[in-house]
Amino acid sequence: MKIIKQYPLTAFFILAYAITWTLQLAAIFLAPTQGMALSNETNFQYFLGLLSGRINSAQAMVYILFTLGAGPLFAALIVTRVVEGVEGIKDLWRRSSLWKVEAKWYLAAFGIPLALALVSLGLGLLSTGGKSAYAAKLPIGSFLPFFVYMLVFTGIAEEPGWRGFALPRLQSRYNAEKASWILGILWGVWHFPFIIYYNLAAGLAPMIASLIGLTLGIVGWTIVNTWLYNNTKSVWLMILLHGWGNAVQSYLVLSSNNMTAQTLYGVLPWAIAIFLIRKFGKENLSHHPRPTKD
Repeated sequence: MKIIKQYPLTAFFILAYAITWTLQLAAIFLAPTQGMALSNETNFQYFLGLLSGRINSAQAMVYILFTLGAGPLFAALIVTRVVEGVEGIKDLWRRSSLWKVEAKWYLAAFGIPLALALVSLGLGLLSTGGKSAYAAKLPIGSFLPFFVYMLVFTGIAEEPGWRGFALPRLQSRYNAEKASWILGILWGVWHFPFIIYYNLAAGLAPMIASLIGLTLGIVGWTIVNTWLYNNTKSVWLMILLHGWGNAVQSYLVLSSNNMTAQTLYGVLPWAIAIFLIRKFGKENLSHHPRPTKD
C-alpha cells in the first residue's frame, strides 16, 4: 500500500497492464480450443449468446475472462481507493458522470470519428477506382446495441483509467502535448499482446511495423482526446467518444475491407492533432488551464 501511495501513476500502469494481459491473454489462448475468435464484433455476439444461453459454459468462461480484463478501470479504482480513499472514488465518479457540457462538445465527440471514417472511406474508395468490397461485420440493425456495448465494454472499461486517472496526473508534471505522448505510447503498448498474437503469421518485420504504426496513430488520437477532456473535464464525454468511435470504425472502416481506408483512419487524427496544437498551444490544448491532479 505504501509503495502505491508513493508511486500512484506507476502503480496504475503496472496494474492496468497486469490485469489486462493476464486475463485477456488467457482468454485469447483458450479461445481457439472453443472455436472462438475474439474481437469487438464477436465479443458482442458472445455477449448476446451468453444472455440467451446460446453459448456453452466453456465459451462463456473464455468470454468472461476476456471481459474482466478491463485493467484501466480496475487499476484506477484500486489506486484511487488506496491513495485518496472514498473521496477520490467519489471524484472519479463525478467526472465519469459529468454529462452537462456545452452541446458543441457532444457535436465534436460524435462528429470527429464520423468525419474521420467518412474521409478515410472516401479516399479508400478513390484508391480502388470506386470498387467496394464492403461486408458489414455485424447486421446494420445491430448498430445501436453494438454502440451501447462498446460504450460499456471499451468506454467504461478504459476511460476512467486513461483520462480519469492517468491524464490529470501526467499533466501535473508535463504540458498537455507531452502528457499526451506519454499516455498515447503507454496506451498503445497496452494493446501489444493482442496485436502480436493475431499477427504472428505475418512475420517479424510486418508485425513491428504494425506495432509502431498502431502506437503512433494512438498518440495522435490521444492528443485529440486530451483537447476534448481539457475543455470539458468530463470523463463521460471520453467514454462516449471511445464507444462511438469503435462502433463507427467497425461499421464504416473495418467493414470496408479497404486497407487504404483502414490506414488513413489511424493516420488522419494527426492532422486534427497538429491543428489543435497550433490553435490552442501545447501547454494546455485549451484556452483554460489544463486539469491536473497530484
